[in-house]
Amino acid sequence: MSKGGLSWSTDQSSSEHSLRQWQELVTETFVACSIKSLAAEDFNASLTHYAFGSVGVQEVRSSGSQIERTREHIRRDRKDGYFVIQQRAGRVAIEQHGRIAIATPGDCILLSAKAPYSIRAQEQFVGLSMSVSSQILQSWLPDPEQMTARRIEGESGWGRALSATLANFPETAPQGLALPEFLVVEQVMAQLAIALGSDTSSATRHQQALFKRLEETLSDRHREPDFDPSQLAEQHGLSKRYVHLLFARAGTSFGKELTRVRLESARRLLEDHRFDRVDIMEIALRCGFRDSNGFSKRFRGQYGYPPSTYRQRLEGARALG
Repeated sequence: MSKGGLSWSTDQSSSEHSLRQWQELVTETFVACSIKSLAAEDFNASLTHYAFGSVGVQEVRSSGSQIERTREHIRRDRKDGYFVIQQRAGRVAIEQHGRIAIATPGDCILLSAKAPYSIRAQEQFVGLSMSVSSQILQSWLPDPEQMTARRIEGESGWGRALSATLANFPETAPQGLALPEFLVVEQVMAQLAIALGSDTSSATRHQQALFKRLEETLSDRHREPDFDPSQLAEQHGLSKRYVHLLFARAGTSFGKELTRVRLESARRLLEDHRFDRVDIMEIALRCGFRDSNGFSKRFRGQYGYPPSTYRQRLEGARALG
């Protein structure tokens, strides 16, 4: 593409064709994807694009919309680069690899074309995107896929330096720079690498704190027989996929943790002599199990005896004591 780049707006097309033409342009300029309008009125969008050294620079303005890149899109175009995104106006939610980042003006986010992703904005937004090849990015980040969809705050730390640098990129190709373009690109890559490196530990702490809250909710609601990952995700404002990812990173799963908590709850009731006259079926129901057979099988697998035998052994031990 010429250094002068291109500029396009839905103003150049009829309203009934604007969304289709916008999707075609985004697919040609970025990657294959699908776009759904969330705008209350007519959809409108604009794009400017120009080459800058070894990268491409794009500014996107759009009505509220949802952009989805699926595995089918990836199979179709096989593009494998990355996008360094700076949010300039509006608020967007970006999801990739089970992570969700909410970007507000000034924030930056790394996004991969190699994996499915979703970008959702309820209202008008403006964003700058720098298209970077895998070869360039991998010389700065050892594992870029682990760094995608992580919010880099534009108001603090190295994120402020990165955001300030990207804010200097205009809608059209800059002229008369004092330094070669490749040095400016290297500066952006260095700031990105430092910002993401400093953010990794805080992101890990955030996920650990979030998982602890999920565990607390699971403990509080384990007696509900219909409690499932969707309800847990909704209560905490997360996607179900992200909830599953948090459990997996903790070395477990939602189902395993729920069963463990229910079994521990049942064991405590069986060990409490005040509940000696409560039958096994009632114990199972009180702890969230739907039937006594499934409960007995799981209890035996965990504690070595079916619940009835476990209770009898406790009663015998108390009688001897």
